[in-house]
Amino acid sequence: MIIYLSLIAIFFSSMIYGVIGFGDALILIPIITPIIGIKNAVILVNLWGILTALLNFIKYRQLLDKGYFIRFLSLGIPATIFGTFLLIDIKLEWIELIFGIFIFSYSAIKLNEYLKKKDDIEYEKRLNSTSPLIYAGGFSYGLLGALIGAAGPLNVAMLEKTGHYRENFIGNFAAIGFSLSIARLPFYFITDIFPYDLVLLFILGFPIIFLGTKFGQKLTPKIPVKKFQVVVFCFLIVIGLKSVITSAISLLLN
Repeated sequence: MIIYLSLIAIFFSSMIYGVIGFGDALILIPIITPIIGIKNAVILVNLWGILTALLNFIKYRQLLDKGYFIRFLSLGIPATIFGTFLLIDIKLEWIELIFGIFIFSYSAIKLNEYLKKKDDIEYEKRLNSTSPLIYAGGFSYGLLGALIGAAGPLNVAMLEKTGHYRENFIGNFAAIGFSLSIARLPFYFITDIFPYDLVLLFILGFPIIFLGTKFGQKLTPKIPVKKFQVVVFCFLIVIGLKSVITSAISLLLN
């Protein structure tokens, strides 16, 4: 029963990832945590995320923005490695709270902007891959990803800010997610924290992820660019609100 419930959740989350290019971990971790525990959920979801990111990158590889990709990872990879070993005195709940407030506020503002637009977005000539904000975004994404495991919305904000929409957005998000997931991969086995008692679930998850992601990819072109952005920011508002509530409750109880 545990395996069946987990596989259903895996298919649903990977389908969402295939459609909008992110959010699989943010959906899947809360669902399977009561089933297999938070530590195991984070490890397995991060490992499964390598496949989801790879599938999206392969499909949209011709849309890779090399300038953005190199700038983002130049500080993103070192920050990921640094954050993995970082020991800090501040409670991580404070980081998640600030992060949630930022994502909620930013997404609410952007959603309001897109809802006011009367026409769909013309995005072919909007790319800006030289902004210095990309370096800051890469560092913040890598560091927060290592500390709280939910920094994807930062990359969403950076890609939107630099003019990446729909397929372009999905492809570049996947390229970065795949690279940083690979950077974290050795630590799960070097530190011997991989849950070997869940190896069957781990293996069965991959074909389900493949099917879910491929199904989601077929839906993406059917969504107009403006509606795609509206869906993305609605999703981010929910994520930001969830981060604020859970971190605030944790701080009040401790």
